[in-house]
Amino acid sequence: MKKNIIIALLLFALLLSSCSSNAGPWAMRLEHNGNKSEFSTNIYNYYLSNTKTRWVMDFINMLMPGTQIGQMQDLPYLWEDEEFDAEVKAEAELTMKRMLAIVAYCKEHNLTLSSDQRNDIDMYIRGIIEQVFGRSRTNFNNTLARFGINEDIFREIKRYEMMTGLVHRHLFDEETGSRPAKYEDILTVYETNFVRFKWIVIMTQSSARDVEGELIEYTEEELADIKAGAQDIYDQIIASGNDADLFEQLMASHSVDQMIPQGFTISEANGLDERLTQALFDMPINGVRMIELDGSIHIMQRYELLPPEETLDINTATSSNPNSVAQTLRTSFQQLILFDELAPYIEKIVINTEETDQFSIRTSDTMFDIWGWLE
Repeated sequence: MKKNIIIALLLFALLLSSCSSNAGPWAMRLEHNGNKSEFSTNIYNYYLSNTKTRWVMDFINMLMPGTQIGQMQDLPYLWEDEEFDAEVKAEAELTMKRMLAIVAYCKEHNLTLSSDQRNDIDMYIRGIIEQVFGRSRTNFNNTLARFGINEDIFREIKRYEMMTGLVHRHLFDEETGSRPAKYEDILTVYETNFVRFKWIVIMTQSSARDVEGELIEYTEEELADIKAGAQDIYDQIIASGNDADLFEQLMASHSVDQMIPQGFTISEANGLDERLTQALFDMPINGVRMIELDGSIHIMQRYELLPPEETLDINTATSSNPNSVAQTLRTSFQQLILFDELAPYIEKIVINTEETDQFSIRTSDTMFDIWGWLE
């Protein structure tokens, strides 16, 4: 059986290497103002694996901070929840929709990669083949075949990803951009689209492992005690009238995520779970909410916004590397403009569900072994 699987994989790799870059049927298609763009199921498969790897990586980093990428492996129990599998798949599809919209936008506005940019991608791939795969193009393609692609499709993906820079220059260049980010506009967006918060994070998924390296699940009694403890913390805060000093004391003593002193400031376009984002934007200043997710409980308190020059963004700032506030806000503002520009394209994208329903996050491979040269 194992031999048959290996033979099938090699045959699939050979098939890919002999086909055009769009080897499989189409997965997503966009027709806009007479232009047609589409992504194949090969690209669809690749981004499912890419998104899955990011999710597992984030989850492992939360459970076991400091784990090296080379030590990471899939967490199959995550994908036993079909609803969660579907949510992560939807996130991957949104990433692909935005990229397909960018491809269509570039066609419509005659934005093309320069010969130097295309050459940079070729040199990047050539470097991987020579330095990582010992100049073996066959081994390179066999590795890519795990994600449904080959060298030509990988080159195609990298060109698509680089097109994001074309759109950014077209929109945001300070001299020639059609929608440059002005500082007064940035301030308006900041004051109306950002929230500041702190949270107490309590894990309901054990990080302990057995002798075989498998995660040890909490017993029902242990899990009940953890949830009761979280409820007690929440009740203490509510009984105090949402006292901020008490919240910070409890955060210091109970949270697995010790935040920077000012907390985090985010927009709705962030990487948090949608339920957390919705709760933060719904609650009033000084409000407190408790949200239970798969594997964790989050007790959150919303604060008044700090002046923008003192604000750090959850997605970019760390205690050791606080990126400039102006750039952080500018980037967030540009994201909002970009989403606005791409919306007319995204709404016209058609998904070929007859093909895409055959894929799932659970069955997609992870990319830990190639992450070092992939990113």
